[in-house]
Amino acid sequence: MKKFIIKSSIIFIFCLLFFRFTFISLVNNYEQKFYSNFSESKRLEIKQSLMNSLKKTNEKERILYPEDAEIIGTFIRKVINELKLN
Repeated sequence: MKKFIIKSSIIFIFCLLFFRFTFISLVNNYEQKFYSNFSESKRLEIKQSLMNSLKKTNEKERILYPEDAEIIGTFIRKVINELKLN
């Protein structure tokens, strides 16, 4: 019985170490990537890039291609017709 407990304890410890060095390290790695991508400076950089893009787009005379404008216009008309709740 004593040998069984010792062997079981060793196997349990190896399983814990295996779990720690594989799954936990992967989770920590992805967690670090997530936080680095959504840090305050990164958000400000994305916001600034978006604002610059909007400024450039507003300077253009035509924003949408004619085909895109037709598709979006049809969609908006259908939504407006469905929202008329008399």
